[in-house]
Amino acid sequence: MPGPLIVPVTTISKIRPHSNADSLEIAEVLGWQCVVQKDRYNVGDKVVYFPPDTMLPKDKSDSWGITQYLDKQRIKATRLRGEPSFGLVMPCEDESWQIGENVAEYYGATKWEPPTREAAWAKAMRGQGKFVANPDALPGNPLFPEYTHIQNLRHFPDLFGADELVVVTEKLHGTNSRIGIINGEWMAGSHRVRRGEGDALYWSPRKQRGVEALLTALASYHRQVVLYGEILGSDVQSLDYGYAGHAGYRAFDLMIDGRYVEFDVFRMLCVRYDVAMVPMLSYGYPFNLDEIRMEASGKTALGSNHLREGVVVKPLIERTDPRIGRAIAKYVSDDFLLAKHSDFAEV
Repeated sequence: MPGPLIVPVTTISKIRPHSNADSLEIAEVLGWQCVVQKDRYNVGDKVVYFPPDTMLPKDKSDSWGITQYLDKQRIKATRLRGEPSFGLVMPCEDESWQIGENVAEYYGATKWEPPTREAAWAKAMRGQGKFVANPDALPGNPLFPEYTHIQNLRHFPDLFGADELVVVTEKLHGTNSRIGIINGEWMAGSHRVRRGEGDALYWSPRKQRGVEALLTALASYHRQVVLYGEILGSDVQSLDYGYAGHAGYRAFDLMIDGRYVEFDVFRMLCVRYDVAMVPMLSYGYPFNLDEIRMEASGKTALGSNHLREGVVVKPLIERTDPRIGRAIAKYVSDDFLLAKHSDFAEV
């Protein structure tokens, strides 16, 4: 579900003193707090912002004198002299660049990805980690598409209007799942790969309460029905939400005949067939970025003691945006970004 890397040209919105270092300051950029050198920037300065999990080429980081502060070229959320810092701020090299322009390609920056489960398998064979078997991929099917790439709301704070009614759901930290019936044929897969029936992990949603009944009923009248959800558990990610193995599941979206259904329809169908949904945190309120930021923090609504990864925001009435396509975005909590996790990439 993650979208492509965005390294935006933006401006400094606020600057305040560092609480524990006379030579440093706190700059706010796109809602992110970043520790910067004192007196280097002013409010309103045009800058380039490199978000957490950006991979920088070594020649670039060497020229900036920051290689020693990176984790194998990866920019990480961290604490600098006690203050959280989320990403890297650099002066804008070209005044012709427009605010909002993505300059990741110019810098050769790429997105860091956690190791795949296949890489984890090799470590597990040496007794160094967990392993969830993934059999070979099956041929893809255009009627069984990947889920929407979700962009970071901090990069697109104006994606939703101030009077636009939205729904906010918890972003769960599992592995993306899709399962459905295409022209009468059952299919299941991870985010990018269609999986064979021997893959217990990605076929497990079919055994979840209500899923088969929902999809079978809809497939009686539609050639394409795909349910998207998150598989949870101790064999999936570092946050297990109290589930052993991969026993947990929460649905978060539904596609019928090429279109995502409105949230109200999705929720009604889940209630009708008793399919577990991702936690809904707020519904039908006008979009407010400050409230979204607060909802992204705290503990998970699933009842375990885990912190909340963040939230997903989308309008009550489906629409598109010319910049990113489908209007949907995520807001990841600061606490989650600062926490240390042993996770796998979705493949």
